[in-house]
Amino acid sequence: MVSSWLGTQRSAKSVAKDKISEFNMSWRNLFGSLLLSLIPISCVTLPVHAAERIKVSFGPLDLGISVRELATFAKEGKVGDELESYLSRIATNEDRKYIRDYLNFRADVKPLQVAQFFYSSVGVQILDYMGEHILAGNKQNGSIAIRAALILAASDPEGLTAVNFLKFFPTDEIRLNSDEIFTTASKIEKLVKQTNGAIAAIGKLSALQAQSEPAIDLVKLQAQNLGQSGKFSYKVETVTLKDSRRNRSLVVDFYLPQGLSAPAPVVVLSHGLASNRQHFADLAKHFASYGFVAAVPQHPGSDSVQVENLLRGYKKEVFDVNEFVDRPLDIRFILDEMGRRYPDRINLQQVAVMGHSFGGYTALMVAGATIDFEQLTKECTKGFNGTNASLLVQCEALKLPREAYNFKDDRVKLAIVVNPIDSSILGASGLSKIEIPVAIFASSDDAVAPIVLEQVEPFTWLKNSDRYLLLAKGVGHVFDVKSFLRTLAPSIALFIPSQDVDALDEYDRIFYLAMLETHLAHRPEYRPFLQASYAIATTKDPNKVNVLNSLTEAQFQKMLVGEP
Repeated sequence: MVSSWLGTQRSAKSVAKDKISEFNMSWRNLFGSLLLSLIPISCVTLPVHAAERIKVSFGPLDLGISVRELATFAKEGKVGDELESYLSRIATNEDRKYIRDYLNFRADVKPLQVAQFFYSSVGVQILDYMGEHILAGNKQNGSIAIRAALILAASDPEGLTAVNFLKFFPTDEIRLNSDEIFTTASKIEKLVKQTNGAIAAIGKLSALQAQSEPAIDLVKLQAQNLGQSGKFSYKVETVTLKDSRRNRSLVVDFYLPQGLSAPAPVVVLSHGLASNRQHFADLAKHFASYGFVAAVPQHPGSDSVQVENLLRGYKKEVFDVNEFVDRPLDIRFILDEMGRRYPDRINLQQVAVMGHSFGGYTALMVAGATIDFEQLTKECTKGFNGTNASLLVQCEALKLPREAYNFKDDRVKLAIVVNPIDSSILGASGLSKIEIPVAIFASSDDAVAPIVLEQVEPFTWLKNSDRYLLLAKGVGHVFDVKSFLRTLAPSIALFIPSQDVDALDEYDRIFYLAMLETHLAHRPEYRPFLQASYAIATTKDPNKVNVLNSLTEAQFQKMLVGEP
């Protein structure tokens, strides 16, 4: 999309090309990202004017394109003279089809939904961020104009499309802030380079680690079929627990293995933001089949019901800020209740907590981490810059009373966190307090909680002896993103690439189960399943999954600059 703003002026084209060469993100991805970012917006009154041109400045030069020509191209495929002067320089026939598809894409989103979402605190931050890139009036932040255009386009019979958005923009022209756009693109490119460097370095370090590990008998290990269900049958009990001290009700699914000869270890699984307890059902069943009691709560105030109520107009926020406190307290309360309900069936001295995303934060807090308000303030005062979406959640914690929150539960002996959000809210100070074994799962393509910022560097802050960094390549923020988008706008989910999650499922189940067996049930014979050499030997692509047990801050800094 940036390329399409280049005009016939050679000097302007040269300036733009020089800047574009500074980042390796294609115009296709920029166009798609911009469209997805603009889909939901809030409600205003009908505008008097409509935009006629899109303009962008390069130094003293103003370049532009007619909105009418774009609309004609989208509808009929006809290219006017002005548009042709752009497309002939930057677009192949295939590219033209791609652009037209984007212009015609209709988001399945209702006006009330987008209004509600962007009246929320998180939504306002996103809207303000977009307004710095798309200006209105006298080169002012365009958030209000964007808000008008999108809600009115969503209300129109033709629906919310890029062309309809342009038509409803309430000023004569849409001015794109080239300086801000190139700055953002530069930040994205830097993060992409750092991510690629980290992935490559972790692969090499994992291979070196594998060489120094004890030899494994792969045939014997694979014969155990840990990826398949275990020998125990189980029952599922769904219970509503009421915490009168907090006036809070929790729906919890308990997966109870049958026929055990001794009290069972316990694992509590905490879902992510806008998710629900069903997303951990398969893992809970797997753990129960191997003799572990699994408890899967649904956290009110940060679950899918909260988001559904927001979009229906019953709630004002994507999540309740008190969830930073209530979620860890939920885990402690559930363990107390389990002790009362199943005193002879469970061993509360052998407890693991597993969590995804916001649930990862939850698990780390009960494992002993603390909130670092100083670090959080430092990061959040910089403002949202588009590279780390998880800060939109983490920075909300600044609304909490400044207290020394300590939710450590001594019954918890192991934490497993998947795509956790932790860098700013916990920081090095908070994470270094954890003393129990921790496994961090990172996804190479995670655009919500980028691995360099939210998993790899935080891994260096852990000081406990048993720690694991599990890097999976080719997957994103694996559990919740599509479900959230289906709730907000089902059609937008089509733009999220299909990810090869199934290929990782069996290995993940094996790794997580081996963590429980090794660090809860104290069965050292399962430790080989946690080795880097096992990951390399057992996955079809030896570079698909990497495991590390150690990473220093110095090694991490070398990753960022591409040093081996």
